[in-house]
Amino acid sequence: MAEFIILPAIVFGIIIGIIEMVFVHSDEIGMGWFMHGLHALPFTILFVFASMNVSWVLGFFGGIAETIWVDIGVRLAVAIIGMVKIASAAAIAGRVGERFYHVLIIGALIFASAYVWMFLGSFIPIPNWF
Repeated sequence: MAEFIILPAIVFGIIIGIIEMVFVHSDEIGMGWFMHGLHALPFTILFVFASMNVSWVLGFFGGIAETIWVDIGVRLAVAIIGMVKIASAAAIAGRVGERFYHVLIIGALIFASAYVWMFLGSFIPIPNWF
C-alpha cells in the first residue's frame, strides 16, 4: 500500500498557492486580488493534497487495478477540477478573470506535484511521522 503524504502536500500546495497569488495579482489589479488570492490558497493545498495521495486512496479499492494510466487519469481529473475552480472563482470575483495560460500552468503544477515529489522525496529527509 502506498504511503499517506501530508507535509510535502502542504508545502507544495503553499508554493503553488503563492504562484497562484502572483498570477491573480497580475490578472486582477485593483480588484481585491489579495482576498481572492487568500481564498485560492487553501483550495490549491487541497487539490495538491488530493493529487499527491491518489495511490494511497486507490489502495483501498481492490477492484481498480492500480496502473500508471489510472494514476495519471485520476491526477489529471483532479488538476482539471482545480483549473475549473480557479477559472470559475476568477470569473465570479471580478470583471476580468484570470488568463487561460495562468490557469493552465497552475493545473499542470497540481498534476506534476506528485511526480516532482517522487523525484525529490528521496533527497529530502522527512521524519516518518509526517
